[in-house]
Amino acid sequence: MTPLTAPVDAEPARPSVRGAVPTSLHTAGRVQTDGSDAPAFVDGARERLARMLYLAAGGGAIIFAVLSIQPFLAQAHELALWLSWTAWLLVFGLPVLSAALSRHASLSVLRVLALVHGGVFLVILVSWLALNAHALPPGLGIPWVLTFTGIPCVAVAVAERGWVSWLFILVACTLSAFVRAVTTPNYRPALVGLEDGLYSLLLISVFVGFTLALRRSAGRIEAAAQLARAAAARRAARAARTQERQIIDALVHDSVISTLLVAGLGRADPAVIARQAATTIEKLDALSLPTRFDVVLRSAVWLRIAALSRELAPDVILRSELHLERLVPVHVRDAVVGAVGEALRNSMAAAGVGHRRTVIRRVTVRPAGGGIQVLVSDDGAGFDPALVPGERLGIAQSIVGRMQRIPGGSGVVRSSPGFGTEVLITWIPPGAIRDIPARLSIQSSAAVASLASADSPDFDRRFSADRRVSADRRTPARVPVDRRVDPDRRVAPRIDPHPATARIPTGQGRDSLSLSGTLGLSTPLALTVLLLFISVHALLAFSDSESLARKPLGMPVDLLALVSVSVAALWITLPARDPFAYPRMFGILLLCSVTAGLMYLQISPLDDQPFAHWHLGAVTLVLVVLVARGRIGWAWVGYAALAAATVAWAVVNGLTLVDGVNLVVRHGGTLLVGTLFALGMRRSGRTLLVFIRERGERASSEATTGAVVEEREVQLARINALARPALTRLTLPYALDDAERAECLLVEGSLRDAIRARSLFVEPIITATRNARTRGVEVTLLDDSGDNQLTDVTLFARLVADQLDALSFGSFTLRILPTGRAELATIVVQSTEHRMLVVDADGSARDA
Repeated sequence: MTPLTAPVDAEPARPSVRGAVPTSLHTAGRVQTDGSDAPAFVDGARERLARMLYLAAGGGAIIFAVLSIQPFLAQAHELALWLSWTAWLLVFGLPVLSAALSRHASLSVLRVLALVHGGVFLVILVSWLALNAHALPPGLGIPWVLTFTGIPCVAVAVAERGWVSWLFILVACTLSAFVRAVTTPNYRPALVGLEDGLYSLLLISVFVGFTLALRRSAGRIEAAAQLARAAAARRAARAARTQERQIIDALVHDSVISTLLVAGLGRADPAVIARQAATTIEKLDALSLPTRFDVVLRSAVWLRIAALSRELAPDVILRSELHLERLVPVHVRDAVVGAVGEALRNSMAAAGVGHRRTVIRRVTVRPAGGGIQVLVSDDGAGFDPALVPGERLGIAQSIVGRMQRIPGGSGVVRSSPGFGTEVLITWIPPGAIRDIPARLSIQSSAAVASLASADSPDFDRRFSADRRVSADRRTPARVPVDRRVDPDRRVAPRIDPHPATARIPTGQGRDSLSLSGTLGLSTPLALTVLLLFISVHALLAFSDSESLARKPLGMPVDLLALVSVSVAALWITLPARDPFAYPRMFGILLLCSVTAGLMYLQISPLDDQPFAHWHLGAVTLVLVVLVARGRIGWAWVGYAALAAATVAWAVVNGLTLVDGVNLVVRHGGTLLVGTLFALGMRRSGRTLLVFIRERGERASSEATTGAVVEEREVQLARINALARPALTRLTLPYALDDAERAECLLVEGSLRDAIRARSLFVEPIITATRNARTRGVEVTLLDDSGDNQLTDVTLFARLVADQLDALSFGSFTLRILPTGRAELATIVVQSTEHRMLVVDADGSARDA
């Protein structure tokens, strides 16, 4: 007799599947879906942040170039005119060139430009000391190049490591101090140079500290995003393998096993069996055809919905009831997200019209028959759907029509005037009714039952009832959670509905990059800058004893002003949620106002001593940090008040309006640069979140595709090796003899073992089981461990094979116990004697 099966190994070797991601300008890498660790950062947060910082430095250069025009034109004749203009164009033109190239040039080119810029600035300072080391005439102010010290320092900080940046700052500030000392007409040039150098160090430390801290933050985000993508890809691959295995198992159970069982038992006409065998082979061949899988995880759809909802309706209440992972086609995701967006846009546009109370909006996502269901609701004005004109396509096409155009999709809009609006968006995969691809046309009653148990009308009724009961606006309506067990819960992996890609350390709020994360006193940088702030301004306030003696109110008022602004600086660095609460923000602005008011009582705008108006710079630095803490508008309100008071004070004391403006305009430039810096960070943060989410979704999608293809190849290779010879033989319509029917039953039993006891489908258990069944032993293998498969079954497999080889009749039942039990498995033998064995985790067996 020709054997109906070919030799088969337990499990073909799995090929390594990795989801590739696009390479960047500097590095190439991939998301490892097989658990290996070799993270590579690809076009990540640090590169995007660096490009944004080069752009910000260029913007700052333009601002300070404008501020330096007047002193430059006044001082250009101090050196050769061509040399002065060359220096000015280089020192301002290089950062502007870097900004212009920031989006397109490679980082190596931008780095070279930054280093050249830093070198040019140092050369200018040294040249000034060598060629123009004399005091400038009174009225020309400070050397124009000193107004620009911060920009090259920030550029170097973007391009180089931290210690190189700080070394450059110390060198630049030291040279600036010497330039200031040799150019001041003051009778104490050393003190003036020291004060100027320390103040430059303080001001630059704030911006460079932000820059370096943001670079470190971007590196942490990048590393966390890489790990999160790898973890999400592994979860996606695991879920995809499980789902694909279930699909193929359904095919095997409903077609292959049933065909072999009918043939083995001889319960059908050979012609019927032949047709059934031919149909089964066609289905196996259909699974072998190349297939494109454009799918994402259901949790990724939730992340996209959440991000869009926050963008359209910042105060929306979001809720996810997703607990098990499922796959959703990309076109379905796009349709669902698009319908949700349209529903929220309609709500934002119309729900508050004529409504006296603040409208509460909710977006709730829950599973539905293996798919997804989204409920968008508000308690706003509502409307009568019957009165909506036919030409209005927002609901008819963008919500209902959009969902109806995809198989398994539906959209329902419920509303009435004065009672709000509910939009129910549902997608249930057509394959959920059969639990296998629709093209196979195999019915599964269990899947139909599971679909019915997870359907949505009951949810709709209970949600609507809960919304009516929750009339108190202080108690948000509770969305009921369906406690029924998912039909796939035994084998589907549990996941976090908010995967690791949403838990990347991203600072506060919704921005992934936050300046405020560098400002807490727990960080050495913030503490150092605070101490430097207090020390420098103490020096500026009390270094000139003769000037203090001439002041009408003396040292106590200066001390009180210093204490006031120092308390504001301390308060603004204490931990707090960004943006600052209004009481705290107004308290900081009040302290700054007290500082300015006290100094106006003490000094004259005619005082020409260096740093006589130190309070203006101190208050401006506090406002720069307030910008970083999220209160940009109020920081500028504070600066406007400071500027208006200063100009008024100058005019009252005999100066012109232009003189008053000149006192504060340079500080306005500093605040403007800080504002552009903060706005750039926030924009980059939002862009980076989208970038990270899209890369995570792409990695998961690619991992899913690879895992599905890999699992399908492995499973089909095993099925074809086990069953195809028998199925091919059965396509010939003639009666089987007893040996052939027995062979069909043996193959059917092996396939059933592969489905019900996957971790036991290894040698020598396969051979021992087949031989035992040939001898007439009834063998039942069960695996209740779910996806937690055994890793090393060598000893255990040998034990099972020995027990099977010892039996010549009776029954043998082996059950792998669920994960978490102290024992590994149980064996029940009914033969000449009845006994039960318990297998411990180490593979040893003992009588129960």
